[in-house]
Amino acid sequence: MDFLPRSQGPFAPWDHVIRTADGDGLEEVLDATRVAVRRLDPSTSRTASLDLSVSQCASLVPDDIAEVRRPVSYQGMRNYIGRMTMPSQAHESHAGWFESRNEQENYRDLLTGEPVVQMVTQPMRLAWPIGARVRTHVPDALHLRADGQVTLVDITRRSRLQTAEALAIFRLTQATAHRMRWRYQLRGELTPQHQRNISLIYAHRHCSAGTAGWLARLATMPAVQQIADAAGALGPPARPSYSAVWHLVATRHLFVDLAAPLTPDAVIRRRPSPPRSTRCLISR
Repeated sequence: MDFLPRSQGPFAPWDHVIRTADGDGLEEVLDATRVAVRRLDPSTSRTASLDLSVSQCASLVPDDIAEVRRPVSYQGMRNYIGRMTMPSQAHESHAGWFESRNEQENYRDLLTGEPVVQMVTQPMRLAWPIGARVRTHVPDALHLRADGQVTLVDITRRSRLQTAEALAIFRLTQATAHRMRWRYQLRGELTPQHQRNISLIYAHRHCSAGTAGWLARLATMPAVQQIADAAGALGPPARPSYSAVWHLVATRHLFVDLAAPLTPDAVIRRRPSPPRSTRCLISR
């Protein structure tokens, strides 16, 4: 379901799109690119559709906008869609859409792995004028970190990058995000181990019982230790609390390598460490 007026004009041929993504006239296309958003009034929750230039988008943050489209279910569909809670600094309750298990798992991993304070899904429609025609794309998400960095996000299957057409769209999206002074992330599937880990950790994200006591104990714990030792320190005598460990990981008070098995002797830290690898296929 689209909330924006249909974009005008026929689609540009794929060979023209691919050449543009490779740099043929790219700067001129970015100069003329239009960005359609739904501006949100936080006091009334009403929205207004806006057609902006790329430069006008640089000051946008996720709490400013609402989704421009909404996935719908239909009989026989093979993908999995749903809603999940998203962080916001302007709204008491805020949710976003995911259109596949891959998106859901990546959003959970993103919210666990980065200090995201605002996030919206289906945030805008990009329209690139190529020749006398146009190509459009709706990125999957937009988020703001606590350090002020805004990032545009797409989630895809790695197999799609074997097609020149999909790769061209993602490269055009990256170039547009950079014009807006935003980062761009193209994320692929998590490994099966990572999927299991993030499902376990995220299930403890909203557990609040005992949080104040866990945080007080956390301040006295070693900076680096094993998971079993952390669980023992956070639980009552002779009753290690692994739930406390998972909650503190889910809320970014403790950090562990979620790509590796979460065994009792795995290392856990009070400060994040650089990941051994990135889930992002494009990130900068």
